[in-house]
Amino acid sequence: MLFCTLRSLPSSKPLTMARLTVLPLLVAMAVSVSGCIPRSGPTTGDILNQRKTSTNLNYALVDIGKDILSYAGTRPRESLAAKFGAGPRSSDLRIAVGDVVGVNIWEAPPGSLFGGNITMAGFQQPSGSSTTIPAQTVSGNGTIAVPYAGRIKVIGNTPTQVEQQITKALEGKAVQPQALVTIQRSTANAVTVTGEVAAGARISLTGAGERVLDAIATAGGIRAAASDSMVGLTRNGVVARVPFDVMLENPEENVRLRSGDLITVVREPRTFLVFGAAGRNAEVPFDASRITMADALAKSAGLNDQRADASGVFVLRYELASIARRFIPEGNPILSKGEYIPVVYRFNMRDTNVMLSMQRFEIQPRDVIYIANAAGADVQKIMAIFQGVSSPAINATSFGITASRL
Repeated sequence: MLFCTLRSLPSSKPLTMARLTVLPLLVAMAVSVSGCIPRSGPTTGDILNQRKTSTNLNYALVDIGKDILSYAGTRPRESLAAKFGAGPRSSDLRIAVGDVVGVNIWEAPPGSLFGGNITMAGFQQPSGSSTTIPAQTVSGNGTIAVPYAGRIKVIGNTPTQVEQQITKALEGKAVQPQALVTIQRSTANAVTVTGEVAAGARISLTGAGERVLDAIATAGGIRAAASDSMVGLTRNGVVARVPFDVMLENPEENVRLRSGDLITVVREPRTFLVFGAAGRNAEVPFDASRITMADALAKSAGLNDQRADASGVFVLRYELASIARRFIPEGNPILSKGEYIPVVYRFNMRDTNVMLSMQRFEIQPRDVIYIANAAGADVQKIMAIFQGVSSPAINATSFGITASRL
């Protein structure tokens, strides 16, 4: 029927008639599938309309501006210095049960209570006398034995205090006695280093004020990359953790240690995720202790010029409730979600001020950056479908016209 109609037309018009017949059908088909166009996520309009129409959103949608940036731009980080303090510059270790203690005693001439000559690191004095008492392990009752002085209680005392006890106990028995007490090995005055280090160990403290990095170095250093390592310090049941590279950049985080501290190094790569109309969709690792929104977009090859909606750049984050309460109105049911509140931050990159603010907005580990498709991207997809469908149809029509002429 179609061929007969077309055959009666002038030779210059059959193809035009075919196109006019097929085009409305193809346009109708394209429009009918516009809602089924594949996308990587919602459009900016979808998200904004949902905020206007839905009364039961499970997240807070926040437009980034100067007021919001002052609250959400940075997040307070856990700090060893804030939680434990820097600690004393040095400390006199106190003797505990199980410690191995050495005692040296001297007396002035012509004392003879302790036989032998004084010998100290190459210095020899022919007069007077000295003795070195064999190293002793502090007993369960906290004492050590000293000749002519009896049992000396040392537990809980510093070496200097024990020296004074020994000297006092020898008064009247030795001539001007003097004592030197050293802790040769300590089980109580030690810290434990474990986790992703070359050789986990229990490390004795010397009283010189050893720090966290000193202990990690003694254990052979970390095994993972600095940006992938977290350092935890446990003291008296209190725990704090900081990234290893943050500790390197901030000396105040390298706190001094105390007896019984537990240092744990854990491999915990910090990453953020990029989806949507970005130049590259990927899980991107942190290669610095701090990464801003501008850094994050640059690492993901920016926005895709052919697809991206510059007004629809979003950061999805579980925000600390203490921060979220500063910009979410009181009474919003979203604030009852717990310690972390689901928040979607929107960056309208058509606004230059917002683009500048990206340099102050810090990305947090496990943040999700989503870039919405522009409306024109859907039109392009519809046109691609239209071209793919129309070309065979028109070719078939042209073939029918040609065949009918034969």
